[in-house]
Amino acid sequence: MTLHLQFVYSPVGMRKQGEGKVRQESAKEAIRNAAAELFAEKGFAATSTREICQRAGVTKPVLYYHFGNKEQLYEELVLDTFGEYQKELRHATRHGHTPREKLVEVLSAMFRFTRQKQNHWRLGFRMVRAPERESPAINYVAMSQADERLLTEIIREGIRRGEMKGQAEFIAGAIVGMAISSILGYLLTGKPSLDRLLARGIIDLLIEGCGRSATER
Repeated sequence: MTLHLQFVYSPVGMRKQGEGKVRQESAKEAIRNAAAELFAEKGFAATSTREICQRAGVTKPVLYYHFGNKEQLYEELVLDTFGEYQKELRHATRHGHTPREKLVEVLSAMFRFTRQKQNHWRLGFRMVRAPERESPAINYVAMSQADERLLTEIIREGIRRGEMKGQAEFIAGAIVGMAISSILGYLLTGKPSLDRLLARGIIDLLIEGCGRSATER
């Protein structure tokens, strides 16, 4: 008990307590990063807990402390990343003054997140193209449809304002399709550059094409 009080109230003890927290947070993040790399490279079934621990530089008890088991680690990794991704896209809608600018902001945020979380995107693509029966049941298709719903909301606003024409769902699907094609190319070859210029080019191409009447073309 005396030792515990010393750690809580002593300035030296508090520093040690803080350092321990930092180490724990770093270990958890290291496990997440290692798992994302291995799941993207090998898939869920072929990745062992031992391999994750080796790459993260931790022991199995540390992994079990933070995540319980490999299945929970996978689920938390995917769902937390998706939640973070959706939060970034929603936040991006606050920066554009017009629906068209909002579309550019959302697409730019999508590209930026891809650059920062490449292994997470590779993992998602891998599981959509070749789902594994052994992996936890996560509906990747439903998750991907969230992007289209967000874009559809913005496009409908543009249609109401008279700034865009066409079917909102169709335009949103076209934007997502072009974005996914660009992201796949980037992950496989490093091209095209996933930047604001590309985002604006995609939106300009689709909106200009959808916004003109037949006599204006």
